[in-house]
Amino acid sequence: MRSTVWNDEIGENTARRLFETESYLVDFGRPRDQWYEWKSGIRAPCYCNCRYLNRSYQAYEESTAYFETIARLKFPDVDLIVGLASAGVSWAARIAARFRLPLSFVRTTKKSYGVGELVEGQPERGAKAVIIDDLCGSGGTINSAINAMRNEFDIQTVGFITITNWCFEHMWDQFDGLDLSIHSLTSYPQILKVGQELGKITTKQAEMLGDFYRSPKHYTWPDLE
Repeated sequence: MRSTVWNDEIGENTARRLFETESYLVDFGRPRDQWYEWKSGIRAPCYCNCRYLNRSYQAYEESTAYFETIARLKFPDVDLIVGLASAGVSWAARIAARFRLPLSFVRTTKKSYGVGELVEGQPERGAKAVIIDDLCGSGGTINSAINAMRNEFDIQTVGFITITNWCFEHMWDQFDGLDLSIHSLTSYPQILKVGQELGKITTKQAEMLGDFYRSPKHYTWPDLE
């Protein structure tokens, strides 16, 4: 599996924080009809909500520091930090403050009043931007934001950083043709590894989750009894 993780130590430490803050949940004991529903409509015994990292001061300070380190090393010449509504905005605001750069965010839908744009903050036209978000699944939300910034303000997106990136093949299909630098703090192999170390999942469950993530829309869960 192709990876976006910038550093294995950071990847495993972030995965540990996801479990500690219950940002990453896995429960094979739930009845199948009560499995977690994802944004895509997929139901699974696992779910990730990176907002819960904010429950722990140490977790969000570490994550912010990791974001900042990657951004400074990989995007030294950016003019604009962009967060995606809604979960990415708080992380982007922290990075913009540390960089002393302007902050914009991209809505999921246009407001029905005012200027009616997706991109908020009136950024400078032609700026070079890096997107900060919490999670990259299919990549559709990020791709829509890239298009909105280009269409509304002629902004060039040079890359994006997320806390997690599942590295699905259809995510790569969207971005491989674009000149983007893609990074994440952690990804699925680190989560499975740390989950086993913490006793959150068994080896068999980790193997099933790994197979599931290779083809989540087509995977058939075996009998778990």
